[in-house]
Amino acid sequence: MNEKIRLIRLTSGEEILVTILKENEVRKFVKNPILLIPNREKIGFIPYMSYCEIDELMIKEEHIMFNVKPTNELINNYNRMTAKVVTPLKPKIVT
Repeated sequence: MNEKIRLIRLTSGEEILVTILKENEVRKFVKNPILLIPNREKIGFIPYMSYCEIDELMIKEEHIMFNVKPTNELINNYNRMTAKVVTPLKPKIVT
């Protein structure tokens, strides 16, 4: 799959990190949108629209101010936040 991680600023002023699934001239289809919340010392991350489940999100090009490659540090944080965590089974005591 040809996926890429991008930093998108929406016309609303929100900046989101996303994995682009596919795109055309009028829209982008993305997954795992993460909203960036900057403050003085660091940047916070929260799931975009955290009150609903988003498998895939469509964003119209007219609502995008810019679409840039994020820094490696942002990519690493994004990958950690969106990684699927597998909980191991409880160990069994064999006697």
